[in-house]
Amino acid sequence: MEEQKNNTSTKWIILGIIIIILIGVWVFNTTLKNNQTSSNNQLSKNIISNNTSSVKIATSTIQSHFAIVNLRAENGQFIPKTFTVSMGKVVMINFTAIDNTYDFGFADPKIGFDVIVKKGETQSFGFDTADKKPGEYIFHCIQYCPKNGAMEGTMTIK
Repeated sequence: MEEQKNNTSTKWIILGIIIIILIGVWVFNTTLKNNQTSSNNQLSKNIISNNTSSVKIATSTIQSHFAIVNLRAENGQFIPKTFTVSMGKVVMINFTAIDNTYDFGFADPKIGFDVIVKKGETQSFGFDTADKKPGEYIFHCIQYCPKNGAMEGTMTIK
C-alpha cells in the first residue's frame, strides 16, 4: 500500500514539474514575441525614416544608367517625334497608344522591336545602347497606323 502511495506521489510531482516547465515555456515565448514586435516596430521606423535617402540613391543610380523616354502615338503621329539618348545607357521606352492601336519598332533590325499597343494602353520595353554606334535610328509604325499610313520618328544616340 505504501508503494502505491509513493507511485501516486511521484506521478503528482512529475505532473507538477511538467506544468512548471510548460508555464516557463509559455512565459519565455510571450516575452520573446513582445521583444520581436518591439524590434520589428523599431526596424519599421528605421526603414521609414531612411526611405527617402534610399529613394534618392536609387533615383540617381537609375538616372546614371538609364534613359527613360515617354513616347505616345496620337492622331497618327509620334509625340515626341525625336529624342536623344547618351551612348552606353539602357533606353527604357514607355509607349502609350492614345487614340488607336499602334505598332512601334526600329528600322534597324539590331534593335529589333515590333510592339503592338492597343488604344489606351502603355507598354514598356528597353535595350542597351552600349553596343550601338552613335547616330540616328529611325523608329516607325507600319502595320497599325491610322490615317496616313506609315509614321516615323528619330532616336539619336550621342
